[in-house]
Amino acid sequence: MKSIAIWAAALCVGFGGGAAKAALVVGATISAQQDGSNYDYTIVLTNSAASTVNVGTFWFAWIPGQDYLKTSPSSITSPAGWSSAITHFPDAPTNGYAIQWVAGSGASPDPTKAITPGSSLTFGFTSADAPSEVFGNSTFFNHPSVLTSFVYEGAPFRGESLQFTVAAVPEPSSLALAAFGTLGGAVALRRRRAKAPGSGARVDSINS
Repeated sequence: MKSIAIWAAALCVGFGGGAAKAALVVGATISAQQDGSNYDYTIVLTNSAASTVNVGTFWFAWIPGQDYLKTSPSSITSPAGWSSAITHFPDAPTNGYAIQWVAGSGASPDPTKAITPGSSLTFGFTSADAPSEVFGNSTFFNHPSVLTSFVYEGAPFRGESLQFTVAAVPEPSSLALAAFGTLGGAVALRRRRAKAPGSGARVDSINS
């Protein structure tokens, strides 16, 4: 794991790459699991069968010139044959952090490790940032979703590119809370319907 700087000239190339075509069709989900005072995040990135090219770079929580994570991840997990780097350029309090994954490495891309159309790979990282922060809006720039990300066909700034947003998978506790809220709403509705109009008498009951 290393930090890298992205030069302004390269950023300009990144904005223009792949804008004229729509050869990449990708989707991704992210889930979180608490690990002591930190959180382990798992991202599954899928290159759709509708794509016409591979995915050789996955840049999470980033668009050219902007990094969105609140703090730097403490560790990163990469698929076999992929390398990772934490990006934070410019190095300023007004900029966050992001994670760049490359098939092979930035210096030596390996197209044989890229994600082919119809295939998926799993990426991961550990962070002190809570799911409410990672799944929410960034505290930097104009507060976009932290999950805003980029993919490139080959090495960074090479070939087709696509900006997209990773989809957050709710934590089990969040799902349970949502289910409880739905149940509570149903119970309240039944109680409102339990009285006949104008009579004040209950026509059914709910055991508590």
